[in-house]
Amino acid sequence: MLLILMILIVLGAVIGLIVNTGRKLFLWFRPLFNGGSAVIFGMVYGILMLVILGLFVLSRLPDSKIPRVLFLVDHYALGVGVFVVLFVNIADLILFILRLCHLLPTPLPQGAAMTAGAAALALSVVLSVYGGIHASVILTKSYDIVLQETDGETDSMRIALISDLHMGYVVGTEHLEKIVKAVNAAEPDIVCIVGDIFDGDITALENPSELQELFRQINAPYGVYACLGNHDAGAGYEGMLEFLDKTQVRLLQDESVLIDDKIILAGRKDSSPIGDQGEKRTALEDVAEFADYPRIILDHNPANIGEYQRKNDLILCGHTHRGQFFPVNVINEITMEVNYGYYRKNAKSPQVVVTSGAGTWGPPMRVGSDSEIAVLQVTFPEK
Repeated sequence: MLLILMILIVLGAVIGLIVNTGRKLFLWFRPLFNGGSAVIFGMVYGILMLVILGLFVLSRLPDSKIPRVLFLVDHYALGVGVFVVLFVNIADLILFILRLCHLLPTPLPQGAAMTAGAAALALSVVLSVYGGIHASVILTKSYDIVLQETDGETDSMRIALISDLHMGYVVGTEHLEKIVKAVNAAEPDIVCIVGDIFDGDITALENPSELQELFRQINAPYGVYACLGNHDAGAGYEGMLEFLDKTQVRLLQDESVLIDDKIILAGRKDSSPIGDQGEKRTALEDVAEFADYPRIILDHNPANIGEYQRKNDLILCGHTHRGQFFPVNVINEITMEVNYGYYRKNAKSPQVVVTSGAGTWGPPMRVGSDSEIAVLQVTFPEK
């Protein structure tokens, strides 16, 4: 009941901000409308917002017949719309404070109002363009991880960590090609993909065979391993498994493997899948004969790190996108125990690395976060 109430409060607040945005845009730019009706402006503005949101919802339906290019335009329009609503309301708040402090007269001069509106719209456009370009660039983030302290000989392994590709509505062959190129440039020993390989709909893949071929081009002596994310589920779940079967990616679903008699690698099902994901997530079984081997866990959601004790040396996660774009990245940083990067609660806890992901969900924009692969140089005792 409390959750429903919170959802209704948030929904009401969002609707209020959207309505206020339309109202302020009309008032601030009224001279440009040559005395046009507020009702007509409101109807046009409302229809535009409904079309953007409606097309986004329709894009989540499998086997949609709406042209892909229209969905792509709509995803960008959604990002622009988010920024417009955000910055128009921020500008409105600033104007209110300035009037309250008698730094601006009441009623507000039309020139000041138009300047505030123009600044909000200009900032929205600039950040949208920047965010779209920045999201298409794949960066590399490096970490040095020591799994277990030792006075003896050590071994090491280079791990390329990928997450949140969200292949489907926006991410296709061109973006995956950049990811594969960045991974191969890092010369990893092993590649780990920590979920959200798909964007919830296997039918949204434009060229499945080309995508599969790109996965097969990943160079890693010990192979490519993956776990599932919350979007790797739903009506197309079986199709997702079939897709991965035709690549060199080995999917680990609550199971462990021994890599070259060096480390144990375990992959988890997602803890909160959006739809069907086969059998429910189960606990990992301890492999007694390999108890003294370093253990690395692939678990999509960092909210699950409390499940693991020190015997699990390293947890690799994604899911957060590091908020993807402002202001979500700020909200994530405040509300989440670990939103991004390296984390360790205490000496009795495993080490954690959370990547911001290589793709995007929703608006294909990144502001305040990067599309990245993480490269971990992991050192551990030699067997």
